[in-house]
Amino acid sequence: MAYTVEDFKREAMRDLMEDVLSDPKHLKMFLDRLVAEDRLRELAPEERLRGLAPEERLRGLAPEDRLRGLAPEERLKGLDPAIIEAWLKQHPRHDH
Repeated sequence: MAYTVEDFKREAMRDLMEDVLSDPKHLKMFLDRLVAEDRLRELAPEERLRGLAPEERLRGLAPEDRLRGLAPEERLKGLDPAIIEAWLKQHPRHDH
């Protein structure tokens, strides 16, 4: 019988769980992490970001939400100039 990647993953997980379950400190950390993940799933997306550092909050936001509240020139700073040019070609200004 050939030893597959799935067999390796299963064996590694079994070894990991044996290590976790054999040490009360590791078991408590594991259970605390599970409880914390369950609590996070129950929270609204904006509540999940409460208490995080500003850069961590940004990672959790959708790209369009990251731009909310910024001045127009700040919004454009992170964009590829080719994207801006393409948008301007599709939306020409009609100054009279």
